Amino acid sequence: MVVREACRHFLLHCQYVRKLSPHTLRAYERDLDTFVTLVDEKSVLNIDKHHLKLYLFNLHQTDLGIRSIKRRVACLKSMFRWLEQEEIITSNPMLKVDTTLKVPNQLPRNIPKKNLRKMLKTAREELGLTKGQGYELQSVGALINSAKDLNKLTCVLSLELLFATGVRVSELVSIEMNHIMLKERKVKVLGKGQRERFVFLPSIEILTLLNTYTSVRSKLEIESIFLLVNSRGNQASPHFVRKLLRETAEKASIDRITPHMYRHSSACQLLESGVDIRYVQKLLGHQSILTTQLYTHVNDNELQKKITKANIRSFIA
Repeated sequence: MVVREACRHFLLHCQYVRKLSPHTLRAYERDLDTFVTLVDEKSVLNIDKHHLKLYLFNLHQTDLGIRSIKRRVACLKSMFRWLEQEEIITSNPMLKVDTTLKVPNQLPRNIPKKNLRKMLKTAREELGLTKGQGYELQSVGALINSAKDLNKLTCVLSLELLFATGVRVSELVSIEMNHIMLKERKVKVLGKGQRERFVFLPSIEILTLLNTYTSVRSKLEIESIFLLVNSRGNQASPHFVRKLLRETAEKASIDRITPHMYRHSSACQLLESGVDIRYVQKLLGHQSILTTQLYTHVNDNELQKKITKANIRSFIA
C-alpha cells in the first residue's frame, strides 16, 4: 500500500470509527498532504526513520509555528500507530525518531470587560434595540422582516451564548433545537470526541432571547434542526459565526475578536467570581484539569491589582 492510499484509509477510519469532527478531518488531511508530497508514491513498508527525519527537518524550515509542527507530527504518529494496529506494517518507524518538541506555555487571551460590553452593545444597536430594551418577541419581532435581518439576531444570540456558556464555536453551531431544555435552563452540547455535556442558562434574558429567536425562525418558515442558521436558513457554520464577530468588532472599533476568546473570557469570569475550578472544568468539557488551570494564571493580573490596592506593607510602616 502506497502512502497516499494509507492516508486515505486512515482518514476514513477517523471519520467513521473515531467519528472526528469535519474540522479535525480537514486539518488531518492538510497535515498528511505535506507528508505525501515528500515521500511521493512510496510504499508504507519502505518508510523508515530517514524519511521521517527529513520530513521533520523540512517542517522546521517552513514558517510554521511550533504548535502547528507538533500537530502535524502527532497526526503522522497517529496514522503509523493505526497502520501497525491493522498489521499493514510490522514495525512503527515513528518509534525510532525523536519527535520531542517543547511548546512554550501561552496564556489564553481573554476579552476585557469593557470590550465585552461594547461588542454586545454594538450587536444590539445593529439589530435596532435601544438601551434598556429586552429580548421579548414584541420588541425584536418587529425588527426582523427578512432572513437577512435574522443574521443580526443570530449575532446577538451567538455573543450571549458564547459568553454565558463558554462553548466552543463548533459546539455552538452544532446545537440542535431538541438539545435546548428551556424549563431546565440547560442545553446539551456535543464536545470533542463526541462527548456530551450540559451547559446552563442562568439568565432570564438569554432564555427570553432563545424563545424569541425560535419564534422569529418559525415566522420566516425556517425548518433547520439546528438552532443557529444563516440568511439562507441553513445551519450556521463556525466560519459564519467568526465573520459575524469580526464585523461586530470592526463596527465597535475593537481589535480582532474570536469565538474562542469568548470561551477564555467566560472561564476567567467564572473563576474570578469564585466558582470552583472543578465545576469550570466540567462546564468547559476539559478532560484534564491542567487545561482549566491555565485560566487561573490569567487571573493573576486581577490578583496583582487587588494586592497592590491592599498594600499591606502600609500597616507596618
